[in-house]
Amino acid sequence: MFKIRDFRASDSSDIIDIDREAFNSLNPSYDLFIYLAYGSDIIVAEKNGRVIGYVVLMDLGECAKIMSIAVKSDYRGKGIGKALLEEAIKRCRKRKKKMITLEVRISNLQAQELYKKYGFEIVGKLEKYYSDGEDAYLMQLKL
Repeated sequence: MFKIRDFRASDSSDIIDIDREAFNSLNPSYDLFIYLAYGSDIIVAEKNGRVIGYVVLMDLGECAKIMSIAVKSDYRGKGIGKALLEEAIKRCRKRKKKMITLEVRISNLQAQELYKKYGFEIVGKLEKYYSDGEDAYLMQLKL
């Protein structure tokens, strides 16, 4: 079993490892810096003292943005991403946010399906959004 909790500084190396694995990031330490600088919440899934997934929320006034969500490959398909997304949505509702947005790779059908199950809709396409040139869908959930 895993638990959902807030980020602690000691989680940094686990998040860097997950970020590198999930996104083939060239500089996952910089990614973590961005999450810490601009994120309002970093929520982690922990199992046996190790972080196995995380989600980063950015507060944008009446709205929020999911900056990043990732699960360690060994733990995908076990409800961890779902639990992290549910916690993010719950916190946004509690804070009376009107909308949550996120970007997702056009090729990431599994993530798109998860977001759609929670009511996210595709509202736009961002050309060459990712560093490798892949497009992204802009998705939003009205709360």
